[in-house]
Amino acid sequence: MYFDSTINIHNMKQQVVLLLLLLLVVLASCKNEPKQEVYNPFATPEGCVKEYLDAKDSCDMVRMLKCFSYEPKYESFLRERLQQDMNGYGDIIKYYKKEYPNYSYKIDSVKLKEEYPNSAVVTVFYTEIKDDVYSSDYSLNVVKDSTNWKIEVRLGFSTL
Repeated sequence: MYFDSTINIHNMKQQVVLLLLLLLVVLASCKNEPKQEVYNPFATPEGCVKEYLDAKDSCDMVRMLKCFSYEPKYESFLRERLQQDMNGYGDIIKYYKKEYPNYSYKIDSVKLKEEYPNSAVVTVFYTEIKDDVYSSDYSLNVVKDSTNWKIEVRLGFSTL
């Protein structure tokens, strides 16, 4: 009888030790998991422009507005102007697709052209196909807004 209880205690100790080791392995693996980083498209000048182009392609006005640096009192002016541009852009695309069945427009790349302490110039390279292939580029000015990059807004008013 004495011999049996000693074996049972010894087995229980082994089981406890194994459970503790298993618990340590689980805890160690949990601590080594990489933290999920939050993606910030405005962390770089190129990221800001890519976010704007993606928002424009999706016709997402809220996302487009987030890409610009402007004073809140000018938001309605900017929103109206972007809406006009999107409507005009949509009309042009409809016309091109009707006239040129093989029409396509593709952003090839977005590259940082120049960077300064609080501003940068980003160039967008694109290809457009109608009857022939046309490649070109345009540049956008971006400014640092605290730690984020935003497209610079230049407002102009005219009287007729």
